[in-house]
Amino acid sequence: MKLLTVLKSLLVIYLLLGVLLYLFQRKMIYKPTPYVDHDFETFQFKHQNQISEALLTSPNKPNAIIYFGGNAENIIYTVPDLEEHFQNHTSYLLKYRGYAGADGKPTEKGIYTDALALYDQVQSKHSQITVIGKSLGSGVATFVASQRDVDQLVLVTPFDSIRAVAKDLFPFLPIKWLIKDHHDSKSRVAKIKAPTLVIIADQDRVVPLARTESLLESIPKSKLKIVTLNAGHNGLDLVPGYYSSIQDFLSSNHN
Repeated sequence: MKLLTVLKSLLVIYLLLGVLLYLFQRKMIYKPTPYVDHDFETFQFKHQNQISEALLTSPNKPNAIIYFGGNAENIIYTVPDLEEHFQNHTSYLLKYRGYAGADGKPTEKGIYTDALALYDQVQSKHSQITVIGKSLGSGVATFVASQRDVDQLVLVTPFDSIRAVAKDLFPFLPIKWLIKDHHDSKSRVAKIKAPTLVIIADQDRVVPLARTESLLESIPKSKLKIVTLNAGHNGLDLVPGYYSSIQDFLSSNHN
């Protein structure tokens, strides 16, 4: 009887963990940042009866950067860095739904819809477009690059899929049936034509190296450049080689 009671308790705990993961997974994936007062220019665009917004640097340059940030990144603080290091590019930093004062709640479908709409709004204004995605934003970036023509793609601390990351964290749960937002870059990268730079943080404790390596296996080597920096996941942009690596990559692929 005691063994049966223990087994029943373990089953209840197992089911409870699965239910909690299913119900609260988006709170684990997305960490919306608050609105912060700023003086930066904004770029508003309307689609599907809603108005979305991106922060803007250096307007009216021939070449553009579209930037997708991490799951807890406040892009307000990224704007000055892009403005400083990419003065010859107009940069558009997308506000995810629910982030930095934007309306709505973040979901994979909603963010992807906004990301494509942003690209479609700006692509006619520029002769070249580079897409940069950091961490969670790498999933957004690979989606856009697989659906639209981009000239360069930069993936910073990317992963193969949220499902694979979750499976590593919860190997005992049926992740395949529980995860709503997949951000499955691995299934898309073979379709991407753009030269691709992947930046790895060798002390990353957020995105396991195995998840990045799994993604790299699917990127054609003829299109791929890899840079590994001595840094952790957070603060990678403070390492001297971070922005210079992106600058060198953009310069080498500039027509």
